[in-house]
Amino acid sequence: MSEVHTDVAIIGGGPVGLSAAAMLGHLGISCVLHEQNETTSFHPRGHVVNTRTMEIFRGLGVAAAVDEVSLPLERHAGIGFVTSLAGDEIGVIETRGNPEWARIERQQSAVFKRSCPQDVLEPVLRQQAEACDSVETRFGHRITGIEQDATGVTLGWETTGGATGQTRAKYLIAADGPRSFARDSVGIGMKGRSIGQQIGVYFHADLWSLVEKRPYLLYWIYNATTSGVLISLDGRTRWTYNFGYGETESREDFTQERCLDILRAVIGDPSIPIEIKNVMPWRMQARIADTMSSGRVFMAGDAAHPLPPTGGQGMNTGVADVQNLVWKLNLVLRGSAPESLLDTYDIERRPVATFNVEQSARNAEAMVKKGLSGMLANESELLSNLEGPEGAANRAKLAEGIPEQRAHFDYPGQTFGYHYASALITPDGTALPDFSVTEYRPTARPGHRAPHLPLGNDPDTSLLDTFDIGHFTLLAGPDGQDWADTAISAAQAFDVPLKAYRVGAELDTDVDAWTRQYGVSAQGAVLVRPDGHVAWRSPGPGRDTDLTDALAHAIARTETPVSA
Repeated sequence: MSEVHTDVAIIGGGPVGLSAAAMLGHLGISCVLHEQNETTSFHPRGHVVNTRTMEIFRGLGVAAAVDEVSLPLERHAGIGFVTSLAGDEIGVIETRGNPEWARIERQQSAVFKRSCPQDVLEPVLRQQAEACDSVETRFGHRITGIEQDATGVTLGWETTGGATGQTRAKYLIAADGPRSFARDSVGIGMKGRSIGQQIGVYFHADLWSLVEKRPYLLYWIYNATTSGVLISLDGRTRWTYNFGYGETESREDFTQERCLDILRAVIGDPSIPIEIKNVMPWRMQARIADTMSSGRVFMAGDAAHPLPPTGGQGMNTGVADVQNLVWKLNLVLRGSAPESLLDTYDIERRPVATFNVEQSARNAEAMVKKGLSGMLANESELLSNLEGPEGAANRAKLAEGIPEQRAHFDYPGQTFGYHYASALITPDGTALPDFSVTEYRPTARPGHRAPHLPLGNDPDTSLLDTFDIGHFTLLAGPDGQDWADTAISAAQAFDVPLKAYRVGAELDTDVDAWTRQYGVSAQGAVLVRPDGHVAWRSPGPGRDTDLTDALAHAIARTETPVSA
């Protein structure tokens, strides 16, 4: 039996586990990732990479590679509701192509929300992680036991070839999916419900003749044979179709032959050849763990919060989980912060995850309410008479409910507008701004994501590029040199990595835009955490001790630092 020692062990080689490994590798922290499958996912599964996740990937240097394997932006113009690809269009929700929406999207970030199927995303993340000297990935390793004590966690594992061994780590990140072995091993319960049973069919078919002029990301299908969602993976030949089935049927009923018949009804043109690559049954869940940590074990992604795909929040919530956790692990491992800093992981992330689970369930229920159930089993008689001239009235009835579904597909407020409210955040006395899923209102109020602004006149650059998971950032106005000096001095005393910049001086950013968006004057400043969330804000000049105390709070140390 072999034994491996590392700082952090990871269970799960999906997008969340691989993102965690890439982040740890970016910081030079030793980690070993265990994944029971021999390789990354073959089935496309999830595909939405929201803008905030793309910002995180940009910080890791992997955003350009994700762009390359994503659905082209020009094939991402909207969400179509149709009787079949060859049939009638019931309605559409535009998500790109509108000049005003494009302007707003560009104001929010230097990157774009992408559709990047899991089977092509995971290899990109794996390559990024494995390029780091401190990262080791072990695919084909099934975890057989988890034990923790006062100094670490011991994992027992077995390879597909029958070899056994142990990994000893100081901390464990469990990203091993909704049926998490780790979660059960440490006794963490779950609350929530199962929403329904689904079948996902991954197939190849050249559908260009039917989609060339309707470049939609999703096509919601409604006809007498089937209702579900067709997902465009490359804009032409790679597709998945997901649909629900009722309690009177089982997954075994959906043979390749039956799935072929369903796909023919989806396409609406029986002459087009179809090659089914995989049929995957799955269950739509809306659950949240009772806690996201237990001792030295931290749950992330679906292991902590399996949520409905209605809104595409699953992987994105998980990536934000590990971003929140990894910077804290970094400071604890380097001795700059006490272990109590890690207690804030559950405090900060579980409310965000809970909202995303509930909002995703609301999205699914809103579709059902308007007869647009899609991925849930649909017994509606309405669907039996939708096609052709005689179905026009029924199509019009369905179309009435489509505009109300925008929160399902276009949600910048949910992407950027959430905030943290733990002891790490120093309040500034300002009121919590109104929250909307579909509208983002930039704010640098402590706890919120620091807003994006371009550097100079280049829209492809961002003030966010000055942030990094490895250090705090002090942004001061052009007259805020005193704040910068104080931040550097306090960080040295605490042994905390920090970089300080003056907007309009070291940073070529429009000062008026910055003071307006960040809610400060030319003499003000904000302290930004390694995860890009604001820890403290001063609208103008103030006491040095205010910033020093805020940095102490941000790393769970409240004592005044003593200079060497």
